[in-house]
Order: sequence, then structure tokens, then C-alpha cells
Amino acid sequence: MATAEKQQNILEVNKLRMHFPVGKGGFFSKGTSVLKAVDGVSFSIAPGETLGLVGESGCGKSTIGRCIMRLYKPTGGQLRLLGKDITYMAQWRLRKLRRQVQMVFQDPADSLNPRMDVRHLIAEPMIVAGVGNRRSRAARVESLLDLVGLPSTAADKFPHEFSGGQRQRIGIARALVLGPQLLILDEPVSALDVSVQSQVLNLLLDLQKHLKLSYLFISHDLSVVRHISDRVAVMYLGKIVEMADADTIYTAPRHAYTRALISAIPVADPTCRRRHAALPGDVPSPIDPPSGSAFGRRVNHPYYEATLGMDFTPREIEPGHWVAPDPCALALEDLSKLGIDIY
Repeated sequence: MATAEKQQNILEVNKLRMHFPVGKGGFFSKGTSVLKAVDGVSFSIAPGETLGLVGESGCGKSTIGRCIMRLYKPTGGQLRLLGKDITYMAQWRLRKLRRQVQMVFQDPADSLNPRMDVRHLIAEPMIVAGVGNRRSRAARVESLLDLVGLPSTAADKFPHEFSGGQRQRIGIARALVLGPQLLILDEPVSALDVSVQSQVLNLLLDLQKHLKLSYLFISHDLSVVRHISDRVAVMYLGKIVEMADADTIYTAPRHAYTRALISAIPVADPTCRRRHAALPGDVPSPIDPPSGSAFGRRVNHPYYEATLGMDFTPREIEPGHWVAPDPCALALEDLSKLGIDIY
């Protein structure tokens, strides 16, 4: 019996780099330096899968989302959407392909035009793309409002008449209006009350099941990411340092930075006391990153000098579990599994 062919990935990101030129030496200086917001990131997303992308503020998570949307033109690497290379694709060619990938932003108040009613807010992408007529667009808006749990009467109201959670539902409806296969969710619940966050997360899970969507879920909140993700990628200073299925990341993390993030997750039990592995120092500057382990530089690790010039591209330490081969962040037995001898 012939085996079924493996499904094509919705998205493939290969060694993505996004570097920004920045001023050097003040306003009147002509010199420039480079801010390495994203520096060699690789991952893929399969049909129906949710990949959680986590890390501290400023690590490059949102920049990756904007590169995938081609709001930024990548400095290097490759982006493949539905098998097509979109890395440097011209904007006029991207227009049709953009229907397949949409973005939900962090603050629903800022992402919705306050001068437009909900009917026009949701229908606008169809108008821009030249999809349907007035009647079919009105029917599509009404069906999407029902899908995200809002009454049809919401169509005639303006964003300021809704709560934060309701505004985010409107933003989700607008992202779905062209029938995308991939949603990039950039901190979609961080601006909402805790009581509303679970409602929006459950809505996203229901929509994914109903519409067979794939998600790139960007967040700094690991407890939220665990609830929604199939796999999790942990970023530190523009690079992925660990990636595995969600259960493995939370129960058996290998990288010291991942362990520190997980230990900082709040526990809803005032009687529970656990040790928080607080990290010393500050994240190195992405304008002048260290030539060795960025994590080792932060914690003043004794092995830092041995990491100068090393390649920290993640390696597969066990099936489906990838980790950066960093002597400053891994146990000796893990380094041995990766074939690294620091002596």
C-alpha cells in the first residue's frame, strides 16, 4: 500500500536575518552601525499547527512576524509561503499571496480605525482585494461576526463602543475575512484583562479546529503559550536557542535560558513556594552583540572565552528537540550528546 505523501508546510523560514542600520555617535555623526534584530532564525509551520514563539521583549519575535508579512524586507535568509519564495518578491506579486497569511495585532484599540464602523472595518480587506460585491461582502461580515461570538448588530457600531476583548474579536474577524491559511498572532491577548484572555484563546482554538488554520503565536507569556501551542520556539537576542513540542519544553528544557523563563511562570497557589532561577546582568545590545555566547556574556560564565566564534545554530539533541550548542547554557551530558568537547 502506498503511503500518503507528507503535507507541504504552510510556512518555512530558513536562516532569516533582519538587520536595521542605526545612527552611531549622535545626531550629527555620519557613521552607522547595525542592529541585529533577527539573526539566522529557522523554523517551519505545518498545516493546522500552532508554533509558539517566546522570549523577552526586544528579542526579535515581532520582527519575525513583520518579515513574514513582508512589512519588512529581510536582510537575508529565505521565506517560503505555501511553497513559494516570498523573501524578495515584488509587492504587486505579493498582493494575491497575502490573502493566505494575515496578522492579529497586540492592541485592538490601535489596530482598528476609530472612524470606521465594524461593517466597513471587516469588509475593507475584501474591497482592497476586489473580492465580491456589496451584498456578498455584507453577508460575509455577518457570518464572521457570528463566528467570533458577536451579534449582527455590532456591524453598525464603532470600535470605541466595545470592550477590549470585543475589539480583539473584531480584529480576528477582519483577519479571517479573506480566508487565510496562516494567522500571525502578535501578543493577541497581552493587552486584555486576565478574565478575557481565556475567552479569546478558546475562540482561537475553536476557529483553528473549524477553519483548519495554522498559527504563529508570538508572546512573552509562557503560561499562555503552553495553553495554545503544539510546538514552542524560545528566542534570545535574535536567535532561537531551543525548540521542541510544548510538553517537552515545559517539562524537560535543556537550555538554561529556557529553564529560567519557565521558573518565572507565576503559580496560582499562594502556599506554593518555588525557587525562581533569576538571571543576573542584562541582555547584551543587539547593536554590538558578543562574538561568543550571548547568554554566557550575560551571566559571566567561566566558559565564555571558549565560545568565541562558535556556531550556535540549533542542533537536534533528540527527535524533534532542537537546542543551541552553547557550553554556557547546557549540561555537560547534553554537550556530549551534541559532540562538543569544551576541554
